[in-house]
Amino acid sequence: MAAIIIVLLMASLVFSVLWQGSTVVISHLNNTQHIVVIDAGHGGYDPGAITSQGLYEKEINLQMAKRVGELLKPSGIQVFLTREEDIDYVPEGTRGRQTKKQADLNYRIDLAKQANAEAFISLHLNSTVTGKNSGAETFYQNQSEEGKRLAESIQEELIKVPGMNRRIAKPGDFYVIKNTPMPAVIVELGYISNPQERVRLQQTWYQDQLARSVAKGIAQYFDLP
Repeated sequence: MAAIIIVLLMASLVFSVLWQGSTVVISHLNNTQHIVVIDAGHGGYDPGAITSQGLYEKEINLQMAKRVGELLKPSGIQVFLTREEDIDYVPEGTRGRQTKKQADLNYRIDLAKQANAEAFISLHLNSTVTGKNSGAETFYQNQSEEGKRLAESIQEELIKVPGMNRRIAKPGDFYVIKNTPMPAVIVELGYISNPQERVRLQQTWYQDQLARSVAKGIAQYFDLP
């Protein structure tokens, strides 16, 4: 009888180990991780918009890209930044403004392809001559239903920022969102040319509000909390 009990206990132990092992495997397989590329617009030779006060768009774009990336990590999203410093991706010796710009954007698009990204979000600031416009805008490629859904998800969060204009996501004719194979959007976080908004865009508390809105919009696109 004692021998039978021992056998039964050993069988129970083996079954328990096997069950726990299979549970770990199933849990690992179900823990899918989405991959997103956050692009800090401009950089290096290309400053983007510049104010008369000497503020460069590329600098705020980079700050915002890093903030959004950090906020997305707890959601289980793997984030790749196209740049983490003030650089561009133009091959040495490339001439011509349009050729240089296209080479730079093609490199960023290739980075997203190599990462097998499921979404590409390019962060920018807007600018006008009059300096009267303000507020965030999100653009998508007109033929991309998923791009539209991503843009709408982000824009719906951005308009919740106190004092933000209530714009809707709209189609845009931009090289980078027309040439990415995955859903892609351009997020214009505000107008650097607007005196009041320019001040806010340099403030940590306001950057945090914008970054949280963008991150939340991306997470909701993937149906994540």
